[in-house]
Amino acid sequence: MKAQVTSYDRELLARAIRFLVGVRDNPPAGAVLASFGFSPEELARGEQLAADTARAFEAEEDETAWNFLSPTVERRIAEAKHWYHDGRWRYLRECLRTAEEEAGWTGVRPASHWPLRRKLGEGSWLALRHVLRAFSLRALLEERAELRQNLQRAREERPAGAPPPKDTVLAELGGWYERWRLLAQRVFRQSPEELARLGLTPGKAPPRLRAPSARATFGEGAGTERLAELLADEQTRAGTSRVESGA
Repeated sequence: MKAQVTSYDRELLARAIRFLVGVRDNPPAGAVLASFGFSPEELARGEQLAADTARAFEAEEDETAWNFLSPTVERRIAEAKHWYHDGRWRYLRECLRTAEEEAGWTGVRPASHWPLRRKLGEGSWLALRHVLRAFSLRALLEERAELRQNLQRAREERPAGAPPPKDTVLAELGGWYERWRLLAQRVFRQSPEELARLGLTPGKAPPRLRAPSARATFGEGAGTERLAELLADEQTRAGTSRVESGA
């Protein structure tokens, strides 16, 4: 089965990479986030998820992706059959939904404002081609050919070095990015410049971070204050080094 890589998918990957690069290039901010739980292990996990997602996108484009989730041949064959039936059902629904919209029975197309007589006449004529498309022999043959290809792959073993399925790794990357993005926006809320370095913009904290217990831990300006302390320590150490060098 070939999974579609949408513009939203690519945007999510790009945002996650900007955040990772920002943390790597800005050690003081990384140290602040680390004090709130963003450990080096979490940074490494995010980088691995971003790399796996990029590889999954490339595999989808090259049509070499391994999207089976099951470990056994029998269950992979069942997966392939499910993909076929689900894809067939989605195709029929899309054709019939478009036909209804063209005829003016649903949606907001111009025909939706026509009187009943015109919908029954001209609207039905416009919808006819989409109804015929739903039962297209060409589309059926293409889907059957894809089913045969998936059944053949299901009988094979997973290729060595194959990236995780696109939808699986993208969901993991999205959860990882959303967690740490919200945290960074909270602790650096009073420092738009610092957020910009992380590829973020100021935003309203979610309800779970607006609770009294969360404010006590991730209070407004907590990250900004901690960052100022770290920068002051660096300046002190730099001044001490210069004094010692002069002596």
